[in-house]
Amino acid sequence: MSRKNRKQRDRIRTEPTAPEVFSKDGYVNRPAFLGEASELFSAGTFVRSGLTQNAELLTTTYRENWLAKKIIDMPAEDMTRAWYTLAADIPAAEMDALRRLEAKHTIQNEITNAIKWARLYGGSIALMVIRGDEECLERPLDQDRLFPGCFQGILVLDRSQNVTPSMELEEDLDDPDFGLPKYYDISVEVGEKGYVRVHHSRVLRFIGRELPGEEMKRENYWGASELEHIWEEIQKRSEVSANIAQLVFQANVTTLKMGNLGAVMAGGEDAQRARILGYLEQQNRIRTSFGLQVIGTKDEMENHPYNFGGLSEVYAEFMMDMAGAAEIPATRLFGRSPQGMNSTGESDLINYYERIAQLQETYLRPALERLLPVMEVSAFGYVAEEAAIVFEPIAATTPEVRAEILSKVSSTVIELYRAGLISKESALAELKAQGREMGVFSRLKAGDARELLPGMFECTGCSPTAGISPG
Repeated sequence: MSRKNRKQRDRIRTEPTAPEVFSKDGYVNRPAFLGEASELFSAGTFVRSGLTQNAELLTTTYRENWLAKKIIDMPAEDMTRAWYTLAADIPAAEMDALRRLEAKHTIQNEITNAIKWARLYGGSIALMVIRGDEECLERPLDQDRLFPGCFQGILVLDRSQNVTPSMELEEDLDDPDFGLPKYYDISVEVGEKGYVRVHHSRVLRFIGRELPGEEMKRENYWGASELEHIWEEIQKRSEVSANIAQLVFQANVTTLKMGNLGAVMAGGEDAQRARILGYLEQQNRIRTSFGLQVIGTKDEMENHPYNFGGLSEVYAEFMMDMAGAAEIPATRLFGRSPQGMNSTGESDLINYYERIAQLQETYLRPALERLLPVMEVSAFGYVAEEAAIVFEPIAATTPEVRAEILSKVSSTVIELYRAGLISKESALAELKAQGREMGVFSRLKAGDARELLPGMFECTGCSPTAGISPG
């Protein structure tokens, strides 16, 4: 290798290489600065607010900000507003006893509060209070120890009330709380330990917004407050509202031109400045819409009204952002009529009610499935078999609409049976399943089919190959 080539090789080895540049899309034109990251956009990032752990700020916001309170309360109240129906073969007298037990301990209201505080603070529990189990709270709930009259209501405690989940997790794969805290330590002022340990089978657990696994551990196995992810939107909307209100006070700015005012204020004596300021203050006090303003012959007074054009559109956009972040339609959150061509807000409400139905399945059903067996034993002495919890429709429907839906469902099932496509048992099971949503057919039995649905089993054209006996 020649000396020239060796020098070139050494120079290449010693010179630092330029850093790699990654473009943001497929097209790059560096002289035109196309395809490379903009410093204005790439500098933005997100930081952890830690709002969920600031219980005092959450409480203050809930009490002082009507919008935050509504965002917390509305979904919780909608989840329990229509309540539920227990579809089971239970005598009417025993069902009435169960409802009276609910009313006595205000179960619907307590469950609503538990969901509210879980949404606000990230988590809450409702402790089932059972007579005779005061000394057994650390042990799993034993159904065999329940007896009529044992249920004494539920005690709602939110995360901010010194409820600490244990680091010991439930390891039983068949347990609904597998992978969650096995115990909850509730701080008390009596006793040597200063807290009461409660087994998870005795509490109804509610959380706020769900988090990934590692974040859930960071939050001590609770969720996040519903205000955390919309905190910025709440602040922006509050600032815009406050600034618009402030502009109202400055809607009409009056200016007064006075000769030599600047020279007097800058170089005059204190007494002179005080007299001028006192004069202006007195003039400002007596000036009204019907008052008389007195000025010097060389003075000039002008009014400058503020133009509020465009503010309503800006405010409306912030309202829409707020509604989208809260996942509540603006028609419900702000009580305003929808805007736009042919807009009724019906589709937004349908999406909202579907979300509420999903939240019922996620949070409300597990709680009721744990609570109702205890209440059933306390109310009438046994756990109802094959009892199904059916949530009533959130959107109110008229009896006429419900009757029409029921008629269509029943007719479809009857036609399928008559065509030989389903058996009598399948038809009865389908009617019973569909009727749960309407509050009918819950006691439907094979022997009652002729009386409940006349003509259903008078099948004259059933296929002989279907293997179905009409009677």
